[in-house]
Amino acid sequence: VGVHPHEVKGVDNKTLPALASMASHSRVVAVGEIGLDYYRNNSPHKVQRHWFREQVRLAIKAGKPVIVHCRDAGEDVHAVLAEEKVWRVGGVVHCFTGDAELARKILALDLHLGAAGPIAFEDGGALREAFAQVPIERILVETDSPYLAPPPMRGKRNEPALAYQVAEALAGIHGLSVGEVARVTSSNARRLFGIGPAPKAGALAYPHQGRLYLNITNRCQNACYFCGLLSDRVFKGHDLTLPAEPDQEPGAQAILDAAGDPSGYEEVVFSGFGEPTLRLDVLAEVARGLRERGARRIRLVTNGLGGRSAGRDILGELRGLFDAVSVSLQAATSEAYAKVCKTQGVADPYPSVKDFIRGARICFPEVEATAVAMPGIDLAACEKIAREELGVPFRARPYVLTD
Repeated sequence: VGVHPHEVKGVDNKTLPALASMASHSRVVAVGEIGLDYYRNNSPHKVQRHWFREQVRLAIKAGKPVIVHCRDAGEDVHAVLAEEKVWRVGGVVHCFTGDAELARKILALDLHLGAAGPIAFEDGGALREAFAQVPIERILVETDSPYLAPPPMRGKRNEPALAYQVAEALAGIHGLSVGEVARVTSSNARRLFGIGPAPKAGALAYPHQGRLYLNITNRCQNACYFCGLLSDRVFKGHDLTLPAEPDQEPGAQAILDAAGDPSGYEEVVFSGFGEPTLRLDVLAEVARGLRERGARRIRLVTNGLGGRSAGRDILGELRGLFDAVSVSLQAATSEAYAKVCKTQGVADPYPSVKDFIRGARICFPEVEATAVAMPGIDLAACEKIAREELGVPFRARPYVLTD
């Protein structure tokens, strides 16, 4: 529920109580379409700004996300949303047609961007470049029906069925399949608006960008502040929630069954919301099974603390099972590591992470250190430690939004 900027010239103080009453209803999932339109100018700019702000405040009071209209008014839209602290409820700037800089500013407010027909237009190159810099976890697919139909229907009546063409365009921009775009953006809508079915919990294997990822445990020594274990545990539209008790976790055969034929993937990666080396026997059995089934390349993603938890050096047990190992370094000092990773049950863990990396260089063909690119993590310092002290390549991993 909400009043479009074209119509706010007819709003008065009696309108807000009526909107507030409707917004409180359980079946109302958002306040919108609200915002600013300096292109049509159907309502005076001052009036638009006033009622936009009032409706944002109404949404925050109701605890509902906002659906924002923004046309030729990016600076003022951002100012109102920032001043009213819209991140408390979230929302989406629908049918986004701004540039990359405006997209970054909108994302910084913890909002989503709506992708519609214009990203598929022949002259939409700049818009596609902007969306290429937006994580798929922050994008919603829409049509803005009955306007802005994507090719080959451009100029004709738009309809919801044409959302497929928008998803196709996003797939090309982000190097994903249409199915992946559909799954992730549907998950985004569920998180934001509370609509649509939740994915089934317990995903053991999930494909992404030509790779197959295996999720074998949710147990971990760390509680990194960016980790999906601390949220809804949905990653790329897959619910990675597994049983918490070790005796209830899936066995090696169940994981291999979920993986199926690995030969069609460029890489199989042990990486979920947990530390794979806490299940050494299962990890080894699955890795051997994957090799027997024709896996072309197998990579382990680890925090490097498995040996500390096992009470022994585990590198010898892992030798020969993996073509590559990615170790989460996350910090350049023990103090910084403690702040980021909040390790439980392992005293002074950071030196052990570095020791694991040093040992891994001897045991595996490829070893890299990684860190997540987000505030609070000094990537330059991490890279210096990796390259100069540990002698391994460094890779900054993009932060993936979870709920």
